[in-house]
Amino acid sequence: MRRMPLVLTATLLALFANPARADLSFATPTIDVGEVRSGAPLRQRFTFVNAGSGAVEITDLRASCGCVRPKLDKRSYAPGDEGAVLLEVHTLGQSAGEHDWRLHVTYHSGAEAREVELVLHGRIVTEVTVQPAVLTIFTERAAAHEMALTDLRARPLTVTGVYASSPHLKGEVKETTTDGAGHRVVRIGLSLGAAYPEGRYEETVAILTDDAVYRELTVPLTVVKRPKQKVAASPGAVSLAAARGQPVPSRIVLLRPAGEEAVAVESVEADDPAVVCTWAAGPENCATLKVGIDRTKLPADGLRSAIHIHISKPAPDTITLPVTCRVE
Repeated sequence: MRRMPLVLTATLLALFANPARADLSFATPTIDVGEVRSGAPLRQRFTFVNAGSGAVEITDLRASCGCVRPKLDKRSYAPGDEGAVLLEVHTLGQSAGEHDWRLHVTYHSGAEAREVELVLHGRIVTEVTVQPAVLTIFTERAAAHEMALTDLRARPLTVTGVYASSPHLKGEVKETTTDGAGHRVVRIGLSLGAAYPEGRYEETVAILTDDAVYRELTVPLTVVKRPKQKVAASPGAVSLAAARGQPVPSRIVLLRPAGEEAVAVESVEADDPAVVCTWAAGPENCATLKVGIDRTKLPADGLRSAIHIHISKPAPDTITLPVTCRVE
């Protein structure tokens, strides 16, 4: 029987013991960009190469916060392939000082999963602010909101235009004033048209200026356009006060239909057992809801809760109202 040469035997054992594996090698997994002005664009590329002997599939990009948006040209990389992950950071509204923005990159080679962390470090310097820096609009109809841009510098910028990503959104400069500290404040009006489609959408509002550093300030905007409810509650929230040792006065909520058909309440659920509700038909096509508090079940520090009103007519629906009760 012939013997296999020792060198060949060792080579075969090494191949079986170390199957082809992928390995994403990032040139610089941690990058310090130094000083970053709040609102100015921040984009950084992290380059890598598949330094292993097997193909790799990037399966997940998990950012440390919603202000970090990663971009990747493709997901699959053969041995020797190069690529890059682009990180875009929304810096507007972030606090001044040191920040670490992190991204966890998960990749697979066959059944093996591996992960690498990318870190972008910077120091936020605040010269220009926009409030709110992130905006969410919940509405059933046309709506209007306002933003305020404040320039803290001695030589402030000028807003030259306001543009939105949807034709149903319009922005305009309403007025320019000065605050108590002598800083220029630009008030920007934002209007949502009644024709905006129902659903949830991610939009942006771009504030253009004459400043070379802050040429464009981008505000992320989430619009949630809900179907118009057939029944409206007035007031839209119930706030009660409990004097120590005294009964808690109740509050009346009027349920008003949008059309001519009368409102019929099927049931009312309270999230807290201390909240007690009764209801009756009227006046006219409305329904009247009485919201009270069972003092024996009221927590010593008050409550923050909600009630859910189930409507059977004019169409099945559920209206949720916040209910608060403070103890005086």
